[in-house]
Amino acid sequence: MKRIVVFLIFFNLFSCSLNLKKEPVIGDSSDTILNYSTWGKPKNKKVIVRSNGNDEEWIYERGILYIKGGELTSIQEFKEK
Repeated sequence: MKRIVVFLIFFNLFSCSLNLKKEPVIGDSSDTILNYSTWGKPKNKKVIVRSNGNDEEWIYERGILYIKGGELTSIQEFKEK
């Protein structure tokens, strides 16, 4: 039993240290998308300046992420050919 507990603790620490990336989801912050998502840094950015804040379109080969106030609001994925 002691070996199982030690293994589980080691496995948990190891998997956390891998810093596994995830797909972006609505509500993610721009920082989370840049640093912890599988999409990473966009190829291009389009910033729309508005009186109530900026809207951004982050353009990737696989799609576009729409960000409002630093938060992901919409995901448009391109269809694979």
